[in-house]
Amino acid sequence: MDMKDRVEFVALTKEEIESMIAKAALAGASVAAETMEKAYRKEQKELKDRRLHNTRLLLRNYRMLKESCSKAVYSKTREEKSAAEVMEDLMSMKGSDGVIVNSIKESAERTSIIIAHVDKMLDVYRVFCSKCGEKEKRQYKVVKAMYMTKEATSVPELSKRFGVSKVTIYDDIKAAEERLSALFFGINGLKFSS
Repeated sequence: MDMKDRVEFVALTKEEIESMIAKAALAGASVAAETMEKAYRKEQKELKDRRLHNTRLLLRNYRMLKESCSKAVYSKTREEKSAAEVMEDLMSMKGSDGVIVNSIKESAERTSIIIAHVDKMLDVYRVFCSKCGEKEKRQYKVVKAMYMTKEATSVPELSKRFGVSKVTIYDDIKAAEERLSALFFGINGLKFSS
């Protein structure tokens, strides 16, 4: 029999076996907990990134969405009877038009609700910034000029207007987006350090 083919038996006590099992279980649990923590942090980061992305989309499309609400065929502010008549006429058409009309109606309602929420949170942000330092006041003015006024103002124009670098303007936008993300999406929009 060759040395490497030789089988050896080792006798272990019950306590030694239990200790090995406990150590292996602890090591496995530790690795599992670490893996779950990494997955949770990754998920939270992706969620925060998605919220910031959605905040940027809301800001970039603010003017268009606001205009859409004011020009929508279906609007809760319009006289219900005339809106109902228009909707009924469209719904009586054959085919899948009814589904399309319902989708348009629901989209107009959702857009109106979202814009009303965004308007309120922008006002909260304005009040917050007005009570802070000059930097925060500028951040609000930058966001307002870029996204909320009738005509958008470019970064170079804002840089000249406020007497700061373009990098500062981009930093202002980033800081405002993070604060607005928290306002738009509540506690879920906050960045928690991990």
